[in-house]
Amino acid sequence: MAIKKHYLGALALALVGIAAFLPYAGRAAEIRTGDQPSIGVGERVGGDLYIAGGNITSAGVVTADLAAAGGNILVSGGVGGDVAVAGGSIAILGNVADDVRAAGGSLLVQGGVGGDLVLLGGQLNVGGSGVKGDLLAGGGTIRVDAPIGGDVRISGGDVYLNSAVGGDVEVFAEKLTLGSAARIAGSLSYTAAREAVLAEGAAVAGETTFKKRERTISVAGAAKVISLALIGTFLSQLAAALLLGLFFRRYVLALVEAAVARPLLETGRGLVVIIVLPVLSFMLLFTVIGVPLGILGFISFAAALLFLWILTPVLLGSLAHQAFFKGEYGVSWKTILLGVFIYSVLGLIPIVGWLTQFLLTLLTLGVAAKAKWSIVKEWR
Repeated sequence: MAIKKHYLGALALALVGIAAFLPYAGRAAEIRTGDQPSIGVGERVGGDLYIAGGNITSAGVVTADLAAAGGNILVSGGVGGDVAVAGGSIAILGNVADDVRAAGGSLLVQGGVGGDLVLLGGQLNVGGSGVKGDLLAGGGTIRVDAPIGGDVRISGGDVYLNSAVGGDVEVFAEKLTLGSAARIAGSLSYTAAREAVLAEGAAVAGETTFKKRERTISVAGAAKVISLALIGTFLSQLAAALLLGLFFRRYVLALVEAAVARPLLETGRGLVVIIVLPVLSFMLLFTVIGVPLGILGFISFAAALLFLWILTPVLLGSLAHQAFFKGEYGVSWKTILLGVFIYSVLGLIPIVGWLTQFLLTLLTLGVAAKAKWSIVKEWR
């Protein structure tokens, strides 16, 4: 499989957790961000396109590569190069001249793919005119109705294959079903809880090998599960951070400035809040009048932890970007991606990394609590 080496590929595969490209800066690129960035019908982008936001639509023509990250992503226009996307719900309806790599909750591919197709998500559907290269997919429910020119490698829960495959098929799943339109030119090798269900008309030209899936988890299996969990967590955090950071850019910038001005004070403030709030909520549960307030306090504490999990990488990205590139503090898809990446790496480092994450969370909580208190005083 031929792989292009350029900067867009490096960014895109950082989004989907695949490191397969090397930087190349010789090609012009266009960057679009916002709440609902889009490429309109009839619009033409002459180079690479980087796009990030809440709801993303690309209905025009992108002559080179497309990299996108956001909540909902719709690519209905044609792409002359590669496509690499990460988000919650992704639909690729247009034709793509080269490879497609996508990761998200729900993935739908209905356009033709000129190269390889790599998918990672919860529910995957592949249809349309087909994939000329290989198909590599991992997810919960996977359905393939489009012809695949090369090999197929699938790991999932419920796998349904109902198309022609020009090469070999290898499947690791709970259940495998071959539809009536399944025509495998090569061999079929699969590991499942039980033998595959073959509809009338399904055919395998080569050898079929079945291995019963054991319930015990091997080291390799555990590594796969952990890897998928880490990638899923990274993508979820990235999508949420992009939504928060791009929607509330001014608010985040104000928090960054406060964190830079007095980092030790704000970290201490965060430590006080994270100790006092649950303790006070617990004490209120032992008073008749304070029970509702105590319950509300614990709910607020849980919501604050989720909010901090999203916001901390956003602040970290702005601080790290300024430290690396010596520019002004800013909030963009680039700083958010950098922050989520660094935060995720810190989570993999025992003790030191975890402690750093904790201190960054306290800093974020401190500046957020200060901003909230300022709003309360204005109301008063």
